[in-house]
Amino acid sequence: MAPRSRSRARATSRTKRPQRSRAGKKTRAAASAPRRKSMRKSRKRPLNGFFELMLKAKKNGDESFVYNGKTYKGKKHPRLGMIYKKA
Repeated sequence: MAPRSRSRARATSRTKRPQRSRAGKKTRAAASAPRRKSMRKSRKRPLNGFFELMLKAKKNGDESFVYNGKTYKGKKHPRLGMIYKKA
């Protein structure tokens, strides 16, 4: 009795097949699905008070700034410009 040959599906599943482009083809589900209205863009929320002051100080190159009665001192950073920490 001769040994069985592998099924075709199994043999081809191990080989890498070239990807086919689906550009321009419509599927049935996509054609029958209702179209969505364009999505509304969400607005960015405003910065909180600390960040407004910190960014302003960073832009001016200030050594420190005060927020809610607390002083934040800056330290130079080669990539980030200035990093502020509570003093």
